[in-house]
Amino acid sequence: MNSIRDGQFKLNEFIMIDATAKTADCGKALQLTPVCVKANIYESVLSPTVRADFEFYDSKGMFDNFLFKNKKIIIEFTTNESNSKSAICYEFYVQNDDPVVPTTDDKGVAYKLSCTTYEVWKSRNLRDAPLSKKKIECEKMVKAYLNVLGSNKNLFAEKTRGLHAFNLTLKTPLQCIDEIRVEYAMSQEFKGHAFYFFENKYGFVFKSMEMMIREGKENIGDKCFMQSTLTNLDFEGAKWRNILAFKSIQNGNQGIAKVVVQERNTVTGEITTYSVDPKKLEFETLNEKSISSTLKRQNQLEENASLLVKIDRDPTTENAERAEKKNHVPIYMAHFLTTIAQITIYGDSTITVGDVIHCQLPEYNARTQGDKNPIREDSAMTSGNYMVTKCRHVLTFNEKAEYMQGLEIVKDGIGGTPRVHK
Repeated sequence: MNSIRDGQFKLNEFIMIDATAKTADCGKALQLTPVCVKANIYESVLSPTVRADFEFYDSKGMFDNFLFKNKKIIIEFTTNESNSKSAICYEFYVQNDDPVVPTTDDKGVAYKLSCTTYEVWKSRNLRDAPLSKKKIECEKMVKAYLNVLGSNKNLFAEKTRGLHAFNLTLKTPLQCIDEIRVEYAMSQEFKGHAFYFFENKYGFVFKSMEMMIREGKENIGDKCFMQSTLTNLDFEGAKWRNILAFKSIQNGNQGIAKVVVQERNTVTGEITTYSVDPKKLEFETLNEKSISSTLKRQNQLEENASLLVKIDRDPTTENAERAEKKNHVPIYMAHFLTTIAQITIYGDSTITVGDVIHCQLPEYNARTQGDKNPIREDSAMTSGNYMVTKCRHVLTFNEKAEYMQGLEIVKDGIGGTPRVHK
């Protein structure tokens, strides 16, 4: 991946490759760049689709005979001309076409359109998708539903284990996929904690949090950020990208009550109880040798009243270890959500949700390393590897096209081995 230091990365600017509107059947196209004021594109690991808002200002009557209903907006842009994989390309379908709002000078008309990607646009009106097999592996079922929707996007699926029975009547395809994700998916390599299904610039992702962390750490590359004047003044520091704004949403997690799961065998009526000691659980971590504030706090909460969860399992149609997952997921997620923060950066089209980045942040306590070197020490709580869980691409179209990103990032643990500025 090319980096900021090769001169190709364009700070605060983007290159528009395509911005057009077409009918759903690819009829007449209309170039939107001249009339588009702003675009907001929202990605999240919590959503199966990417959403977008577009603002248009039409002072020449381009839209007089152009209805946005059943139209799609194609937008493709990049911040790195020499890296073909860096481009972000989406086809959005208009969800609403609100009444136009006249501007104050009455010389033009303002439009604001909310859009989503094709699969959600089609899934709203498609139910009872035909699947002939009652027993099917999770990733194969997800692929089958995406095929029903006519999606040609890549699916990055983690291999699962076990057979599963589903009740998917009167539900849309994406609702069915979500039920698979929440209840039944179990990983081959990991325990399958917190499976996610979401869309990003590469396609659809159906993976456990552990697999996303492992792959993300392997592909950090030069996605390193600092909130320091070094990024602007120091030659070595300039190899890192600048964090323009930082806001901590949550520092430290207070832990959870002990979880007990009771599983009833629907054939024999036998009830099996599952419980786990949080101190004995090991998770894939973002930051090596870090300490989980949650599990440290968990030691003090063992006397709390237990949370009882009851589930049924039919051994003739399923053998996935759902009880184990129900037992582990709350502890795992509390462990993972140690630090949640929001940062604003210059737009980088190589970054999308599900990525892992590294952030070096100062300690906000006014202490410095000395009068001759007035630089705050790095914070053990906030510095480290983060996963990008939400991303807002903000593009403005004016004399100087500008591109910013607002990221919500999540980190597990405090301390750990710091990354050297080099």
